[in-house]
Amino acid sequence: MLNIKDELLGVVRALNDAGVPYALCGGMAVVLHGYPRLTRDIDILIEPDRLGHAGKALASVGFDISGGMLPFDIGKRHERKIFRVSKVSGEDILTVDLLLLPDYLRSVWDAREQYEVADVPVWVVSRAGLIQMKRISGRPRDMDDIENLEGI
Repeated sequence: MLNIKDELLGVVRALNDAGVPYALCGGMAVVLHGYPRLTRDIDILIEPDRLGHAGKALASVGFDISGGMLPFDIGKRHERKIFRVSKVSGEDILTVDLLLLPDYLRSVWDAREQYEVADVPVWVVSRAGLIQMKRISGRPRDMDDIENLEGI
């Protein structure tokens, strides 16, 4: 059975060892900012020119099933692309979504913060940056996360 915390630490170690700059975002970042919530994937912000290196690093820890590039809000102001890769163990599947850093999130990238999780350095989008990203996505779960993050 895949344990999301163990898998997160493996992913982060692989990216750190490969020298790939990144920032954890999404549900796992919400958790690191102090609001416990369930999540079923790992979301990571990376620079587009680092996608190949990130893919190799993730493959080294078993995330080697490509879901390909997924575009969102094409032609709109907040257009973004996610490269999805997954790991399968028995009947379990875990996905890592690599969000390619768009220009409009450069300030979020520049303000990322480093945390320690089980003695592993983890780069995380700041609370303010996470709120900004979730406002852009605008899904109901994101609105709940914003409310919780602003209340902490």
